[in-house]
Amino acid sequence: MSNAFQSSRVGNFSIRSLKSSFSSTTSFQKHPLKNNTDNEWSRYEQLVRKLYMTNLFNPVKLGLENMDRLHALLGRPMDQPNVSVIHIAGSNGKGSVALKTANTLQSKYKVGLFVSPHISSFRERIQVNGTPVSEDQVVQYLSEIFELCETHQIPATFFEVTTALAFRVFAAEQVDIVVLETGLGGRLDATNVIRHPALSVITSIGLEHTRILGDTIEQIATEKAGIIKEGCPVLIGPNVPLDVVTTIAAEKRSAEVCRCEDLLGVDTLKPSTTEVQDYDVENSRMSKAALILLQFHLAEKSVAKGEQPQVFTHDEMEEGVKIRPPCRFEEMDITVSISEEKSKVVRVILDVAHNPQAMEYLIMKLANTYPNLDPAKDVRMVVGMSADKDLKQCTDTLLKYLGGDASKLHLVAASHPRAASVDKILEANPVLKGAHYSECNNDEVQSSSVAMQVRQALTLAAVNTELLIVCGSVFIMADAREELGIIEPRDSAVIAEVAGAGLRSSQENFGEQTGKN
Repeated sequence: MSNAFQSSRVGNFSIRSLKSSFSSTTSFQKHPLKNNTDNEWSRYEQLVRKLYMTNLFNPVKLGLENMDRLHALLGRPMDQPNVSVIHIAGSNGKGSVALKTANTLQSKYKVGLFVSPHISSFRERIQVNGTPVSEDQVVQYLSEIFELCETHQIPATFFEVTTALAFRVFAAEQVDIVVLETGLGGRLDATNVIRHPALSVITSIGLEHTRILGDTIEQIATEKAGIIKEGCPVLIGPNVPLDVVTTIAAEKRSAEVCRCEDLLGVDTLKPSTTEVQDYDVENSRMSKAALILLQFHLAEKSVAKGEQPQVFTHDEMEEGVKIRPPCRFEEMDITVSISEEKSKVVRVILDVAHNPQAMEYLIMKLANTYPNLDPAKDVRMVVGMSADKDLKQCTDTLLKYLGGDASKLHLVAASHPRAASVDKILEANPVLKGAHYSECNNDEVQSSSVAMQVRQALTLAAVNTELLIVCGSVFIMADAREELGIIEPRDSAVIAEVAGAGLRSSQENFGEQTGKN
């Protein structure tokens, strides 16, 4: 990858009076946002700010009532017979499998992709044939959805409105196929209002979001398996408990439950228990297996319309699944000046390994890709995490990889309400007091901690000839990428300030776990 990056930093910003932008007595309001006195914000910025602030006034409670009403008001576009939906859940890998599947399908079909969260721009969440939704489309359709919520008194949350926006965009674009990634869990996720998916996929099960989904693998698997529908085939990954899924599939009278080996044969390249494993290989196999199952459904639809079925060849599938999402073991070389006369190139890897299972995968991938590295001497890491993860187990995993040397770790806190503060990370694992971190006594320092630590880590990595890993929550990646000089679409500071900076609650947070049915 070229290292001819240029910086385009947005300066630090202070938080405005957020709640003054909305009336606390109504869920949605028609008048312009009050802080936009000079009309300096675009309509896109106004509406996305409003969307991000929704949860300040509509506390999140897991359930389908709001989303079901919205979907019905939109004409239930995802249940129309001309649209085939692939619904994907899982603790890890679901975003990658969704992208690989959509990327392959779009060579023959018009494909909508809904994924979350985004890296740098809200528009990344909704794509048609690989192109993010435009700002003009967001303005048009988000306005419509806010109007529906206000008129029908639907206290929809951030994720529910965003899901409805995706459905509206896909309907307007008349896509053939929608690849739909769940936000959290499955059974009560907003995406689960669809009634007749062509395929349900569960990529993996790990201990995550335990306050909401349950604290055992079996409980979490039960929640994820909530996306299974009557008559719909189910594909599961190798780390999904088969007994749990088959029981639920039988109860719901799904078509069948398949594993990758049922469709692709035994993975002859699968490493032994003493060898490292590349999780991208597993994700690619999941995607190829999903494509095989989906082709039966698509062929039936084509024949019913009197059309010739489209068939993906082995080579077409192999090419389509090569794609990797950003910040999934994304490698780049960054030139760092260490003096007026001297500069060095630092290899940087960005990866959103955000829970213990994903971090183990990351370490195995590092060992496989850089077998001659001594992590205790040759590696430096920047890490920030979400508050609902197992902070001690995650950091213990990284610390063990670094030979127990906490000084090789740089701790950061993203400017996002789900982010774990540095204080919380240190409280969970006091041995990390020997790590690098910024003292976060206010929101402005908090918002800049990622950039500060990435900058410091880059310099130290250059001086010490180290590999630099930036990993953990997706919410640290936009700041990290900007500090690294990556030029890409990024939402403005007026959006960023309500997307997380200074807010320690709401946004994509979730309320108390509801009772299980």
